[in-house]
Amino acid sequence: MMKPLRSLSLAAALALSAGAGTAAAQTLIVRRVPVGSTVELFVNATKAGFAQPDTAGDVKIPINLSEHIKKNEIDARVYVDTCDATRRVTVAERDFSVLPPETGCTRQELTGVFLVRQVTSLVVNVGGPVATLLLRQGSYDLRPRGPRRLAPMGLVAFGGGSYVKYNNAVDFGCTNVPTCSGEDAGLGFTGGLDFWFTRYLAVEASYIRPPKLEINGSGQGYRFTSTLDPHVFTIGGKVGVPIGVVRLYGRAGFNYHHAQSATTQHTDEVTVTVGGFTTVTPAFNESLEATTSGWGWMFGGGLEAWVAPSFALYAEGGAVGMKGNTNTADESIIDNRLTVLSAGVRVRIGRR
Repeated sequence: MMKPLRSLSLAAALALSAGAGTAAAQTLIVRRVPVGSTVELFVNATKAGFAQPDTAGDVKIPINLSEHIKKNEIDARVYVDTCDATRRVTVAERDFSVLPPETGCTRQELTGVFLVRQVTSLVVNVGGPVATLLLRQGSYDLRPRGPRRLAPMGLVAFGGGSYVKYNNAVDFGCTNVPTCSGEDAGLGFTGGLDFWFTRYLAVEASYIRPPKLEINGSGQGYRFTSTLDPHVFTIGGKVGVPIGVVRLYGRAGFNYHHAQSATTQHTDEVTVTVGGFTTVTPAFNESLEATTSGWGWMFGGGLEAWVAPSFALYAEGGAVGMKGNTNTADESIIDNRLTVLSAGVRVRIGRR
């Protein structure tokens, strides 16, 4: 019956163990000791040491099994006696008959059989009505741990660079053009504001400055250059999943774009001879400019890592649908999609 009990005690103790620290190996640590009290350590029936608590209420006493019972490792039972101004901890071999508590003291046996080795730290907390024990095969850190830092709430400003690609724009602009090519991807920038109502829900407003789209084409007797220079504003909601200082998020909403488009075409000189008469149409250039605007959709997702309480790095990706009408007489329609990959920094504004 003893081996299963020892195994369960060890499993529970190891599951509760945490952190590396400063205590020496094979050490008794007693925590939350009342001011003015003394902690005594007994190994079997031998008094092995005593100490008074520091300002935090902690006591550390070396156990030194080899010095007191000529062994380096034992299966131990642990007892805590509570007296008026003394807390007595007894670490006894499993089959050792410990001395009864002194008059006026009450005893509690900490349930289980514990493996005490040369690297063991026994951490006994006597601050509550029932003493508890944490066993660690290694050192234990007495330094207080601060609260776990999480991705923040409140107002956050962000900015960074973007890689933007116009989907199908070159294919559409080069339709039925024998020779045609374009620059439909490049670098831009983005910036904006988030407001996190909770660590899970936020609203976002942002500005995206894509690179200028340019298409060059030519055919028999002509050549042209078309450009599109847009500005994109987005507004939407975000759903986040915080994992410590990292937050994964998805975003969706709407965008409004405003763009200047222009096409300049050069037509070569044309000479036509009919019935001995020659007609020359001189070369000429013509230009068409238009303003495009309208509402579309946007969605995407990303992650942010708060490397400091008010500073984070982020990366995200998504798609923006640009739709709208031009101001020309024929009311041309623009319908395209941008793929946007961004990376940059976030800065929390204020405290929350």
